[in-house]
Amino acid sequence: MDGDERVAGHHRLLSVRAHLLKKTGDTAGAYERYRRAAKSTASIAERRYLESRASRVAARRPD
Repeated sequence: MDGDERVAGHHRLLSVRAHLLKKTGDTAGAYERYRRAAKSTASIAERRYLESRASRVAARRPD
């Protein structure tokens, strides 16, 4: 999907990847994708939601 310019870099694609990475245990990768997704949306509500997801993942990250 990265090759499809219609969706590449879209906040929804990034958030789906974040979710899948979290499910596989890659909390660092999930955190990064959630943060990137939050930065790439123009919607304040979506940004807040994605930032909250990133915060929850960060709270679970091992030191």
